[in-house]
Amino acid sequence: RRQEDDPDRANEYLQVGYELFENTDPAAADSEVFAVMSECVAHLGLRAATGDIGILTAAVQGLDTTEARRAALMRHIWRPRRFRALLDRYAGRVPTPPARATLLAAEDPLAEDAPMIGLRRPSEIAARLDVLRADAAAPPISATEVDLIEALLDIKETLPFATTRLRDLVVDMPAIASAVEGLARRTDAMDARGLEVDTLSYEASFGRTSMEYYDGFVFGFYAPDRADLPAVASGGRYDALTRLLGQGDEIPAVGGVIRPDLILTLEGEA
Repeated sequence: RRQEDDPDRANEYLQVGYELFENTDPAAADSEVFAVMSECVAHLGLRAATGDIGILTAAVQGLDTTEARRAALMRHIWRPRRFRALLDRYAGRVPTPPARATLLAAEDPLAEDAPMIGLRRPSEIAARLDVLRADAAAPPISATEVDLIEALLDIKETLPFATTRLRDLVVDMPAIASAVEGLARRTDAMDARGLEVDTLSYEASFGRTSMEYYDGFVFGFYAPDRADLPAVASGGRYDALTRLLGQGDEIPAVGGVIRPDLILTLEGEA
């Protein structure tokens, strides 16, 4: 991996993967991969965390705002601080930066007597200004919708309680209904496999800083007494990956990886 920011983070390591390509029963496929990973690390007493990026993306896609704003929020779902800053700006909760306000107020910024620097052509700068003006003219996202997004992101419960809270939100956020029912079916499939879903954690924000190519179910297994270690095992659903890579249609898929080096480390400490 390209790694220049953290000298203590490995550029290269071994992992063992398990991938399942299946397009008839995603709930069963998700639960199978999770069960396989869970069984492999069961002897280590790890903490399991789950989430579902698909519920958050559905909520963003359902916002009553411009397509450009929805696209920007979708692009930054995996950057929580930037996502929060954009949501506040689109909701009118923070003032327009003074430099941008001055730029937008100018009748013709390109007519200023200043040298052209950088690689953008005047036509590209003008096009960008048009985008900024259109965004400034758009009505703010309502406080109600922002509150609903915040309520969604705050959910951190066991799976049954999380499902109940999400279904309550569906009343005011119908866009997430299908994704929430997908979560419920996955929970039922896990239960049918004998997994302890009543104590399994669901975190609405889980995976937002480290699992950028996943677009649905996400999970990770962590050593509770070793906060310095990354996930011993992790994975999730990535249906759209092949399309995003330009390889044609989406191929429904879910998978996970295990770090043998971390298993050995934890076994050596036992």
